[in-house]
Amino acid sequence: MSKVSNFDQTDLLRLGTNANRYVILPAQVRHCHVQLADLDKPIAAIEYESHTYSIFRACTMWAEVEKITNRLSSKYLITVTKKGWIIWVFEF
Repeated sequence: MSKVSNFDQTDLLRLGTNANRYVILPAQVRHCHVQLADLDKPIAAIEYESHTYSIFRACTMWAEVEKITNRLSSKYLITVTKKGWIIWVFEF
């Protein structure tokens, strides 16, 4: 039941288990919106290292992040917010 305040920035970069699943700091991304075929309105997205990821879920507890990401089959990123973490899934 970890909170963001329990980690410093160097710890955040080591939380994940492989290159497709890791925590990045908000300053490392560019925020944008993407229009997905099955949705009427654009949704929040981020660009990171020339790839785009759409918002998937916001979580307040790290255990919830782990539970969700263990079931994802696509590439994803996790960013840190004041209230917890956001999971972003790969789009293109």
